[in-house]
Amino acid sequence: MAFEELKERHAAMWGSAPFERVAGTLADMHECVVQTMGGGEGVAWLDVGCGTGELAFMAAATGADITACDLAPNLVETARRQAAERGLEIPFEVGDAEALQYGDASFDIVTSSIGAIFAPNHAAVASELARVCRPGGRLGMTAWTSAEGGVDKFFEIIGSYAPPPPPGAGIPFEWGEPEHCEELLGPFFELEITSHNTPWPFETPDEMWDLMSESFGPIKTLLGVLPPERAAAFKADMFEFLESERTADGIDLDRPYNLIVGRRRS
Repeated sequence: MAFEELKERHAAMWGSAPFERVAGTLADMHECVVQTMGGGEGVAWLDVGCGTGELAFMAAATGADITACDLAPNLVETARRQAAERGLEIPFEVGDAEALQYGDASFDIVTSSIGAIFAPNHAAVASELARVCRPGGRLGMTAWTSAEGGVDKFFEIIGSYAPPPPPGAGIPFEWGEPEHCEELLGPFFELEITSHNTPWPFETPDEMWDLMSESFGPIKTLLGVLPPERAAAFKADMFEFLESERTADGIDLDRPYNLIVGRRRS
């Protein structure tokens, strides 16, 4: 499978469910990015892999001039609808992180919150993020990190039931490795990488499953194509994992991530 076909599948998968219902669980991550970047009146800001627009809405509150793009047309349409409901005029556009449609050095700030990490060609993503960022401009990117259990195990279970990626496709969790970021982004940016967590508390596995099976594209898509016995095994594996994360107060799913901040080299 060529990467173009893979990306078409990704766009359909991520756009197959109302992700805005899940995006609220990432609010503190989005706030971390926006507070770190700063923004302000007249600042040209691009958000890549914007999903349903939640980070862009926060960035707009700083007074910055926001442009945002995502590979999935359905997510872009949702972002436009939500922007209109908030009275915001933000150009949300369909765009590929590997081949951005914007001119060289067009933006003072470029961000991507666990969005661009899912593009298969990591080198192309790094090159494009750098190309559209002005000399002296700033990059703010978040990436899931591998850890015992937590979000790493969550995606591992999903991956064990999904078709394998084509040869050569990058793994999203590689962006959570500082060495990988330094190799790809270091030639373009002076980097600072810090570790964070956005825990997700809920009371029962059923609560989480009800939300994710209806509103998280990768899970909803899998459940639509797996035979009944495989779908039941998928759910059972996920419930077993979630029970392993139980505390005295319920289930608290750790979601560790790195914040990758860069200053564009001249």
